[in-house]
Order: sequence, then C-alpha cells, then structure tokens
Amino acid sequence: MENKIEEIMLILQEECAEVSQAISKCFRFGRDNHKPGKSKTNLQHLEEELGDLLAMIALLEAAGVVTESGLHSAFNNKIQKLKQWSQIYE
Repeated sequence: MENKIEEIMLILQEECAEVSQAISKCFRFGRDNHKPGKSKTNLQHLEEELGDLLAMIALLEAAGVVTESGLHSAFNNKIQKLKQWSQIYE
C-alpha cells in the first residue's frame, strides 16, 4: 500500500508542476492562444491539467491519506483568508 501512496503522491507532484506551467502559458501567450500544432487553447489546457490534479487528490482521499472533511476545512480556511487579504472578493 505504501508504494501505491508514494506513486499517487509522485504523480500529484508532477500534476502540480503541469498546472503551474499551464498557468504560465496563459499569462505569457494569452488564455485563448493555441500552442502551435495543438487544437486546445491555453485555457482549455489549464482546465485539463486542473482536472488531472483533482483526480490525484481524489485518489489520495480514496487511499485514506487525506479526508474529505480535512480538504473541505482547508478549502474554507483558504476562502476566508482570500476574503481578508486579497482583492478577489471586492
């Protein structure tokens, strides 16, 4: 079981890097731009990578590494911090 969890976490790490790269492409080249030779826009690619990230998080939850309640609590805490410290909710 430990090898399975390590593999999930390793792939999760890779997906985080891919999400970061996709965000960078949106900023550098625009959300609606297409990578040469690709049919998806940078925003569609970001959406795909975010879906991959969510899948890995779900696998961690299914393996009992993280809990739905723990994730929900962390989610709510982050939203509260953003409301206090960012301009997103203004």
